[in-house]
Amino acid sequence: MQGKGLLVGLGITIKHFFRKKETVQYPEEKLPMPETFRGGKLVLDEKKCIACKMCSMACPNKALDLTVEIDENKKRHMKKYIHKSGRCLYCDFCVEACPTKAISWNRDYEISCYHKDELTYDAVENNRKDDTHE
Repeated sequence: MQGKGLLVGLGITIKHFFRKKETVQYPEEKLPMPETFRGGKLVLDEKKCIACKMCSMACPNKALDLTVEIDENKKRHMKKYIHKSGRCLYCDFCVEACPTKAISWNRDYEISCYHKDELTYDAVENNRKDDTHE
């Protein structure tokens, strides 16, 4: 039969036209990251953090630089939580080592920057900035 190949090809094209789209129009659309995604910036929940420094000790590349202060009641508070993402392996050891689950990844995969100093940030300061903006 003449034109059978054309009809088969047209059928395949129509089938692909109506199925679920696999690609997204980045940057207008962004893929949702799964729970297991390791990347972006570390988010510190100061209410849960007990300032034990277990995350810093678990980091193989020393990408975390923590400053802890002790108040008059001998309670430890996190003063600075510096994450050097340029040194980070994103191995997730810091998140796994936290006994109170106070740190997590923000799952933002758009972390490129122009300057090296933009790779270092203070998670405590970021939390305070976010609190003042709300």
